[in-house]
Order: sequence, then C-alpha cells, then structure tokens
Amino acid sequence: MLIAMAGLPATGKSTIARPLAQRLPAVLLDKDVIRAALFAPEHVEYASAQNDLCVEVMFQVAEYHIRNHAERHVILDGRTFSKRYQVDSLVSFAQRIDVPLRIIECVSDDAQVAARLARSQHTHLAANRNLDLYQQLKAEADPIDLPKYVIDTSAVTVETAVSRALAYVLSPGQTHAG
Repeated sequence: MLIAMAGLPATGKSTIARPLAQRLPAVLLDKDVIRAALFAPEHVEYASAQNDLCVEVMFQVAEYHIRNHAERHVILDGRTFSKRYQVDSLVSFAQRIDVPLRIIECVSDDAQVAARLARSQHTHLAANRNLDLYQQLKAEADPIDLPKYVIDTSAVTVETAVSRALAYVLSPGQTHAG
C-alpha cells in the first residue's frame, strides 16, 4: 500500500509519518531528505521543477521497495499535495505500480502552525519553510477531491493522531486506485 501524507508545512505530516511507519511497519520516504541527498546546499532550489524531480525520485524509490522487497507499506512524506497536478501524479503513480493508495491529510490551526514553524526554523531541512510559505500555499491550495482521512493535529495528541491514521490505513475500503 502507498500512503501519502498530505498537508501544508508544519501541519504534522512528518510528526505522524515517523511513528506510523514504525507501527505498521513501513518504509518512510521524505522529499526533504531526498533533496538533501541529491543537492548540495548551494544547489538547493525550492522551485517547482526541483520539488517535482525530488518527488519523481521518491516515486522511483517507492516502486523499487514495493517491487523488490515486497514491502507492505511505503509512506510518502514531505510533499503538500496541495496542487491538483501533484495529486494527479500521485494517483497515476499508484495506478501504474498497481498498489492501493491511502491519503492522510494533516491540518492544523494557524496559531499552532506558526508556533511549530518558529520552533523548527533553524532545524528543518527545508530552509524555505516559514509562515510566508505556509500562507502562500494555503491561499493557492486546491482541495484533495479523493477519499482521504483528515487529521486535525492541533486538536489531538500525536499518539491519538497516529492511532487514528493506523486505523484508517488498516481498515478495509477507503482506498483510491483510480
């Protein structure tokens, strides 16, 4: 199964993805880690072209794990999936490799996001991750019009969010493959 963590910056995608990967178990692939491995800091760009390239590499690695290691679950983290073309690419990828897709969308109130961004300002791999980016992406976001599970990470504990995400992933149905 392919599990996509969706949501704007600092809404809790990685915070949920890490323990979810351990509990399933699953391979966790993070776009920001992939970017850091592919590009020296002076070559990092946060433009769409580089973001899309990193996601394509993430898709290739996910396919490799699914085909060659018979992994039951691969979690994709680090992309917002806030644009229609990003979701379309995800769906096409899941269809091409013929695996079920589950989307978990993390949301949070703006005050929590601002606090999280301030705390991670100097430690997060994505140097462009700030309140301006969050507000811009939020204003330009397209809704995800597919089956998904939405978790408001400002309203529940991490443990509750992970437990709910796990229940969603393991429940029958709710899968989108086309």
